[in-house]
Formats: sequence, structure tokens, C-alpha cells
Amino acid sequence: MEVKSINAAEKLETSEGIMTPLIFGENLCLFHLEIPPNFDIPPHGHSGEGVLYCLEGEFEVTSENKNTTLMSGTAVFVGQNESIGIKNSSDRSVKALLISSPPPVKSIEGLKKILNQ
Repeated sequence: MEVKSINAAEKLETSEGIMTPLIFGENLCLFHLEIPPNFDIPPHGHSGEGVLYCLEGEFEVTSENKNTTLMSGTAVFVGQNESIGIKNSSDRSVKALLISSPPPVKSIEGLKKILNQ
């Protein structure tokens, strides 16, 4: 069993906001996201499946065939190779969890390498 604290984890500035990697496993990974106020992430895809869970605030999620607003306590499933965009139209940061399977990277070092490219 592996226990991680968000307060002790390294925060990384990315094009998707502040990402805090928490867990890297063989079959999934868990990230905490902080999406800044008035921030728009254009539609993009990931090779695996994912779940976005809104912890605090609300944000819009757009895909090719559906638009929805996630509020605190709600989640959306994102299918393999599905392209989505995220928009925080409020004046407050939004906090969310992102679970990806399979993990796009296996370590924080691997994530940093991708972010630096």
C-alpha cells in the first residue's frame, strides 16, 4: 500500500493548470488538478481512459458530442482517444482529480520529461 499527501507532493505548472502527481501504478495514475480562474484548455485527447472528478468549484467539459458542467461532487468518464476541452469561467480556481488508465507516464520524472519537450 502506498500513501501520499497532496501537501507533500510536488506541484507542476502545466498547460492544463497546476498538476500534482499523487499515485503512479502499473494500470492507473492519480493527479490533483488546480485549474486557474478564467482558464481555457483547448480540446485534446489522451490515449487511455480517464475520470475527471470535481472537488471544488465548477467547470465546463466539452467533447465532440457533448458539453457538460462539472460541479463539486460530480465526475465525467472520458473514453480512450476522446478529445475534450476544459474551461473554468469563474474568478476562482477549480480543484479536481484526474484518474488515467493506463498511466501516460510511470513516474514524476517521466512527467517532467514530457512537460519539458
